[in-house]
Amino acid sequence: MKKKILVMVVFCSLFFSCKKAETKVDNTPSTQVQEVATKECYEYVQGKDTIQANLLVQSQTVSGDLIYKIFEKDKNSGTITGKIVGDTLIADYAFMSEGKKSIREVAFLRKNKSLIEGYGESEEKEGKMIFKDKKKLNFTANMVLNEIPCK
Repeated sequence: MKKKILVMVVFCSLFFSCKKAETKVDNTPSTQVQEVATKECYEYVQGKDTIQANLLVQSQTVSGDLIYKIFEKDKNSGTITGKIVGDTLIADYAFMSEGKKSIREVAFLRKNKSLIEGYGESEEKEGKMIFKDKKKLNFTANMVLNEIPCK
């Protein structure tokens, strides 16, 4: 009799411990969405002046290349990294000009599949040129970079 009780206790404890070890599979859809980076390319061409921007946009973060080829001025070629705030891209532009590496803040208004560069009063702070007041930036349609197919 003791043997039967002992066998039943062992059997029951094994049975219940196996039940607890079952894993639950969560079939609910994941709330995490994989953010996809998109490539956007823009260009301005007027006479002998060219500006090119090749951007990688992921959510509100932007990185890429920016090149200014303005006739009778030194070519500026470098990278930008920044954020999109509303309809405006604010970024740091690290570039080489006249053999010297510089960093300046740039701003572009994103409108109708184009970028319109913003200008405003700047000051040097911690080794880079930044806008004094981003609320006072002037976005004129003088140099509009239109979206083009990326190569």
